[in-house]
Amino acid sequence: PPAWSPPVPPPSPEPVTFVRRDRAAPAPTLDPGPLPGEFPLASVPSADGQGDATQPVPADLEDSFVQPVPNGPVTVVAKVEPSSAADKARQRRQLGKSLQGRFLLFWKRQSLPKRIAFASLAGVAVLGVVTLLVALAVPTAIRLPGREPFTLGMEPVTDSFGLGDGVRWVHADDKLFDFRFVSPTRAVAVLHYQASSIARDEVNLSLNGVSLGWVPPDTAQTAERELEQILPPSLLRRNANNQLLFDNALNPPGRDPWRIWNLRLEIIPVPEAPPDQLVASAREAATAGARFYELKDVGAENLFKAWREYRAAWITLEALDDKPELYEDVRERIAQISMELDHRCSQLMMQFQRAVQFRSRRDAVATLEDVRRRFPTAEHRCHNLALEKAYEHEL
Repeated sequence: PPAWSPPVPPPSPEPVTFVRRDRAAPAPTLDPGPLPGEFPLASVPSADGQGDATQPVPADLEDSFVQPVPNGPVTVVAKVEPSSAADKARQRRQLGKSLQGRFLLFWKRQSLPKRIAFASLAGVAVLGVVTLLVALAVPTAIRLPGREPFTLGMEPVTDSFGLGDGVRWVHADDKLFDFRFVSPTRAVAVLHYQASSIARDEVNLSLNGVSLGWVPPDTAQTAERELEQILPPSLLRRNANNQLLFDNALNPPGRDPWRIWNLRLEIIPVPEAPPDQLVASAREAATAGARFYELKDVGAENLFKAWREYRAAWITLEALDDKPELYEDVRERIAQISMELDHRCSQLMMQFQRAVQFRSRRDAVATLEDVRRRFPTAEHRCHNLALEKAYEHEL
């Protein structure tokens, strides 16, 4: 027989690469090799030459060809080729079909600094939207600072100035306003405002550096009353800038609270006539005012007419440099009638709020009609207040 030679061991298994393999094709069969302790058989021809005879491997050659085989299951490692440009293009086309996909493509193209910048801008925008929604839902929760008013005109300045609770713009010492006085004829300017938390001889009012007197102290109707201050024509600079100053004499060194709000100006022409004629005209207006005051319980508008006649007499006398005795009497009567008008206006507004609270549209409309009848013109603030309430509640 031919000389025996050891069999060639099977080649070691290599990782199999599956590239676009058909799933229907059977998986390749791997030869795990001989099991541990098992010897390969050598095939040799038989003596008669008709077949092969299988003979065991000699013991002295066992260690020379047995290959160790690891225990456990066989792990197949597949090589994955990087995606081609066609695959990337196909992915881009698929992402481009939706808004979310387009955003993802845009985000992948940006560098890291740009991504940080975009994220910061998005956070600021979200915070702004949330702040706006809260401000619209609860206006008092977030109040934007805005600009502090420094000028006066015909329109009311509703912001409050001074020191203490509820003050919009804090001024412990003083508050200065500018305004222009423009009038083709001789006229006086009337300052309308409201004040509270003020003691006697605490806040001084001056025009262009000249003192006009002290702001009246608090009374029982402080929240309702409207104060008026005549700005003398002799102190006004026509067609030029004028300065109006509220000065708290106690601050500093003190920190006393004080508050002014709802400031507006009213320009009233004054007849140009000799002093005697002006005094006679003022006396006639005061007489008419006294007559209307006596009939205040007869007609709803008589109290307002009395206040308007006394006010006309007051403004006429303000055009005089030397004030007669009638001037002090007219001022006193105006203060008394103004207090009664403010109290009546407050009662009507409370009655209107009660009607709104109980959802009685008929009572609310009737109350506003009563306000317009008792305050027929805009010379008193209650007339405009009724118009605002009617517009607010669509009456």
